[in-house]
Amino acid sequence: MATFLTTSKMDPALVARIEASVSGKRRKPGRAAVAPRLVSVARLALIFIVVGVVYSVVSVRKRDKQQVSLARTELLLVASKNEASLTPSEKTSVARAEAWLVNFSRTYDGELVADELRAPGALTASLARPVVYVRGSIGAFSSSRRIAEAASTSAKDALLLCLLEPPSARAEKDLLAKVRVAYAGGPVMEDHTRNVRRLHEAEIGLPFLTPQWSERVQTAPELADLTRLKRDLDRAPIEAAKQAARANLLLVAMDEPGTGGGPTELDGERTHWVRLGLVDLASEKILLSTRKLVDPSWISLAKKSEYASGLDSCGLAYDIHETVRTRKN
Repeated sequence: MATFLTTSKMDPALVARIEASVSGKRRKPGRAAVAPRLVSVARLALIFIVVGVVYSVVSVRKRDKQQVSLARTELLLVASKNEASLTPSEKTSVARAEAWLVNFSRTYDGELVADELRAPGALTASLARPVVYVRGSIGAFSSSRRIAEAASTSAKDALLLCLLEPPSARAEKDLLAKVRVAYAGGPVMEDHTRNVRRLHEAEIGLPFLTPQWSERVQTAPELADLTRLKRDLDRAPIEAAKQAARANLLLVAMDEPGTGGGPTELDGERTHWVRLGLVDLASEKILLSTRKLVDPSWISLAKKSEYASGLDSCGLAYDIHETVRTRKN
């Protein structure tokens, strides 16, 4: 549009800029002006994008909270059911067993056989009841922490099997048949010792049946934390721990240091004393307390390198049955 601000003598480009300025339209060199409708569409699209992102974030967070809540509820239901399955006394079984173990490791007050074990076959019958078992070096029973460490390496062994199913004689061939079953381990050994649970199973399983574990579930902030707790629960021997907690008897064998009276065999066996205790956990009564020497020197050379420890343990079990059978308190 014409304006009195321009003259015919001015540069055409300058004239064009002045006229554009006066008309209110600004254009960038080389570009056409953006239509107002297109600007409105772009702004509206941006708003939809922002709203969509916000909605997605809120939806993800809501879903995460729902998953956390569901996972927590499921774990708390399992924890509540497990905890309710044990009596107050059963929940303290590990602590009570550990107290007996510490006591046995400190003093030996001489051989003791309770009256109820003196009848023929009474020891075998008693050991058919639910039993919790542990064996380790005597120095490993001085505290709860050390007992837990010892229990983790204590397995069902030849001593346990031969106490439950005593051999008919003390001859090497009679003991060896039992020892081979014990060494086979796995389902075969389990079939012969189903009423016995290892103390280790109670040590690692019972903490999942306590209010403290439920509190950990309740306060877990993230789904990843609850997932880890569930994984730990799934791996724990819960049913075995319950059986151990309900055991009537505590059976313990403590290996004292070697006497130095002979060589150490290839499987680690050597001449040493073994303390054995059997406690009725319900009545808190010692049924059996004895201390015996094991010495692998009697074992044949053909069997000594591989079976010395097992044969000594099975022989020890035979001797304990003989002690109970002939003991006169």
